[in-house]
Amino acid sequence: MRRLTVVVCALAVLVAGVSVAADGSPRYTLGVGDVLKVTTFQHDEISGEFPVEEDGTITFPLLGKVKVLGLSPSEAAATLERLLEKDYYVDVQVQAEVKEYRSRPVTVLGEVQKPGTYYLRGPTTVAQIIAEAGGFRPTAGSTVEVRREELEDGVPVQKVYSFSTEALGTGQIAGFTLRAGDIVSVSAKELYFVTGEVASPGQYELGPGLTLMQAISQAGGLGKFASQAVELHRGTGEDKRILTFDLGKIRRGKEPDPEIRPGDVIIVKRRFF
Repeated sequence: MRRLTVVVCALAVLVAGVSVAADGSPRYTLGVGDVLKVTTFQHDEISGEFPVEEDGTITFPLLGKVKVLGLSPSEAAATLERLLEKDYYVDVQVQAEVKEYRSRPVTVLGEVQKPGTYYLRGPTTVAQIIAEAGGFRPTAGSTVEVRREELEDGVPVQKVYSFSTEALGTGQIAGFTLRAGDIVSVSAKELYFVTGEVASPGQYELGPGLTLMQAISQAGGLGKFASQAVELHRGTGEDKRILTFDLGKIRRGKEPDPEIRPGDVIIVKRRFF
């Protein structure tokens, strides 16, 4: 059974696929699917590009299968040097680098310019992966979620880390780094619409707890010929409802000030003389 846990603005340092070198700097370790480019100096015949296979090995000329899973590129090069010098060459020099990063996918969805699958190359923050995905669309909302599966007492738990886009921009969560398999989702703006006798009709972004009176105020307030009668159109199709309110009664506390929902259309009526 899977459980769901929601974490808001987590600040823990969470790094996957990266170990720490002796000098304290992070290093990338090879995973299944990565492609390792190997250069064997003065021996071009055994140089080339080698994918890390499901069993964590590369198939290398002369040597056959060589285990590289979990090694850094420099460690993989040292392993190849040692094996080649054991049976084939003297003082061979091997250089290795990651040609293609494919072992640690992260999915980016929602309101970004280029949704899709991206691959971690080292410690990567949410802001960095969104930048790699082309940045936010104009329709992006104020929330970014990271969904991640973790084990708690041997039970898979689906955790959701929720961040504000404002926090991403200020670097407040720079310590939170992505893991392989994470799903990053950027929310869309939640909008409502105000039309009729208001100063600035149009669409507006819905904030938490916004009420009818606040929504009208955000649209510049009532126009010169506005009546106190307001229609609130909510829902679509068969679920559409038209609610009516009297602004005067709301001001006097005789009617509640209703909370606005995404997609609501507020129509301020014109008074008749």
